[in-house]
Amino acid sequence: MRTWTAGDAVGLALRSWLWMAFVTTPATTLLGAAWLAAASSPPNVGSAALTVLLVSVPTGVVSLAGAVLAVPFTFVLGRVLVHGRAHRPTAIVAHAVLAGVLAALGMQVVVALWSGSWTPPPSWTLLVSVPAGLAAAIGTARFTAPIQVAALRSGAPADHRVVGDDDRTVVSVDEVRGRATSTPDE
Repeated sequence: MRTWTAGDAVGLALRSWLWMAFVTTPATTLLGAAWLAAASSPPNVGSAALTVLLVSVPTGVVSLAGAVLAVPFTFVLGRVLVHGRAHRPTAIVAHAVLAGVLAALGMQVVVALWSGSWTPPPSWTLLVSVPAGLAAAIGTARFTAPIQVAALRSGAPADHRVVGDDDRTVVSVDEVRGRATSTPDE
């Protein structure tokens, strides 16, 4: 049985941060800005584009600190999931929930420090926790992809190994290509 290491937690947190900083946060901001721009009369496209830049860039920088702070929680959750032999969908959902909760708590602290009130509007926490959860789900799904799992089991780089037919054997890429191109009689 494979163990969950600190390197795994750092790798997963980094991968999730990359998805959040460059995909989910800009996409969420773009949707929100487009909706607000379309609601104004006449539509203000320039303001929407500026909003995407002014929100996405600082959020990406601040979320890097969040990713660093999330590493211990990711490590503990990964250890629990590996020890409990959780299935891949369970790990994806668990990491997404963890990221969403940590992002919501982080937003709570930021709003409290900024405004002096501990009661931010729910829309602010959703605006941060949903992209964080989505980024963690995507990052976990990509991190735990079968080719990655097979490589980790075998100790070889992920580029050189793939999962075999019964999902327990690890075979080389050349062997899989040979099976795919050979006739059933061979």
